[in-house]
Amino acid sequence: MVRYNPVFWILKTVVYVGGRWLQTNGGVIRSVPDGRRDQRFWLATRYFSWRKFWNVIRVEFQIRIGRSVVSGSPYEWEIDTTNICQLKCPLCHTGKGTIHRDQGVMNYELFTETVDQIKHCCVWLTLYSWGEPFLNQRIHEYIEYAHKQKIATIISSNLNKPLTPEMADQVVKSGLDVLIVSLDGVTQDVYEIYRVTGHLDRVLDNLRLLGETKRRLGSKTPYIEWQFIVMQQNEHQLDEARELAGMLGFDSLVFKKVDFPHGEDDLALAERWLPRQHPEYLREDPFYKPYQEDRNVCWRLWRSAVVNWDGGFAPCCYLTDKAQDFGDLNESSVKEVWNNEKYTTARGLFNKDFVPGEWVGCLDCSVYLGSSAARSREPLGIHAEPVVFQLNGAKSGNGNGAKSESTVLGPEGIVASKNGHTVDVSETIAEEPV
Repeated sequence: MVRYNPVFWILKTVVYVGGRWLQTNGGVIRSVPDGRRDQRFWLATRYFSWRKFWNVIRVEFQIRIGRSVVSGSPYEWEIDTTNICQLKCPLCHTGKGTIHRDQGVMNYELFTETVDQIKHCCVWLTLYSWGEPFLNQRIHEYIEYAHKQKIATIISSNLNKPLTPEMADQVVKSGLDVLIVSLDGVTQDVYEIYRVTGHLDRVLDNLRLLGETKRRLGSKTPYIEWQFIVMQQNEHQLDEARELAGMLGFDSLVFKKVDFPHGEDDLALAERWLPRQHPEYLREDPFYKPYQEDRNVCWRLWRSAVVNWDGGFAPCCYLTDKAQDFGDLNESSVKEVWNNEKYTTARGLFNKDFVPGEWVGCLDCSVYLGSSAARSREPLGIHAEPVVFQLNGAKSGNGNGAKSESTVLGPEGIVASKNGHTVDVSETIAEEPV
């Protein structure tokens, strides 16, 4: 086990003790919820390589000097293999229906091509964003491919899709490292307040099945983490959650602070959801995003990248709409997008002397707007160009994207396309009531 390698213990000490210097005010560490940080460190060492390590060092150095053209690659990756979800969580853009992007499942060829490009730099790969991963019925194949490329894989699931023994076997055998289960209550009446249309009994049955499968196969993975978002309606159940976690055999229980939709600043909404009896799960600013470093830079533009199911490439999951993508991996390589004009413009925003020549989604982001560079800069006369977007088969004039490469065909399913070739992926969508 790498955990007992003294080199990694020394590295861990350097990272944690010297975090303020190494991590630009602790950005990576601070952005990870309490209870998850230690596990994520050891997960990174499981697939350690010197090539990945030196890439991290190179990227971290360039964050500190604010370089717009980055020599190196992002090391935190998020690939959303589907943006479809069966729940209607009220603080989620998918649940609210405020994402302007077609729904679908990522073409497997596009996924493997992307993984092949990032395998030498990716430390963590999260295979989720705005959808439910298990609604991609081939998700185990995507995980298995990334695992074979020696990449740490993490998925987060509401676990409401009924799992069969065969599916449980596929998940465990895929090599998945971490399964985060979003479960915000221990009784149905409390659970369904936030996980709207969710079924607690189904989640618990799936957990028992996965636990039994791990034991039968003699597997220590996936590491199963219970994520409990502490909110007003469930804060009285924290002790019960701890007891249930022990009974169900979770590897860890993480109590997480509420995250509000990007751009939200309604104090009445915050009052509706924030806990009252547990101030330790409150932020000084309820709408704060943990990506801003000393009000000087957004680390996402250097450290991480997001690939949406349709190939849309963005620096973070908050840029949800098609029009906000920085590139398209159906048309360009990761390397070509990483230092293109949109990326260099977005990074340059945090340099007070830089004058942007085009609109990027970061201009509307609270992380940028709260930076010292934004406060010192004169108002910019740059706006997003309105375009007509083919959204789920119907034209939209919201200015939220370019021509889509996919079409939702009603009950028949979804057709995804790559490089002009259509692929029927209706079989990948769960056939269950939502």
